[in-house]
Amino acid sequence: MAPSRQIPIKFPESELGFEDMEITAANRAICAAIRKPERWPYHAFCLVGTKGSGVTTLAKAWASERKARYIPSTALAKLDLPDIESLTETDLVVDDVDALVDVETLLLLLSGIKRHETHILLAAHSVPELWRVQTPDLRSRLKAAPLAELPAPDEDLMRARLRRAFARSFLDLPKSVEDYLVTRLGLDYSQIEETAEILAGATGDRPLTIPLTREILDEEKGRGDG
Repeated sequence: MAPSRQIPIKFPESELGFEDMEITAANRAICAAIRKPERWPYHAFCLVGTKGSGVTTLAKAWASERKARYIPSTALAKLDLPDIESLTETDLVVDDVDALVDVETLLLLLSGIKRHETHILLAAHSVPELWRVQTPDLRSRLKAAPLAELPAPDEDLMRARLRRAFARSFLDLPKSVEDYLVTRLGLDYSQIEETAEILAGATGDRPLTIPLTREILDEEKGRGDG
């Protein structure tokens, strides 16, 4: 009989600072680069990563460390010009910049940041050439900004992300199952959260073992293929 599926109870995870997160060979150079804005060749820095890569986590950690303001691009549309100008008086993070549709807003932010000699971290899921806001002036400014793309995780980072995902779902992750999942999922951020949710919803009171993990995930894969 197929295991019953439950909705796992999850509580929001407290935001991670740089001192709390796993820093490995995969992300060490990028973390070092964004944490020293005084060495940036331009007042803006573009941080890019696929969904699930941790780009928002890094952006929020940077905002916390710099005592900067953090704002998603969707919230910018609700601000008037004085509000946008006031944002640039301190260091600033704009997340999901690739979803921004108003080119003038981004130009105003970059101009204000330069005028106030502050710094702006632009976080996105795609490189600037693919952003929806495009003008010759903006392209020129963004080309001057350093760009860092988060790579695929290494094994240490993958394991750390798995442990955090399972902790959020209040599901014990034995070392043997962790080893199995690293092999099964490969070095792929995109499957971590879904895998933890599937297992948390199907294990019930049963302790997680490799055979049970394999059974649940194979059944879920068969359901998807079907």
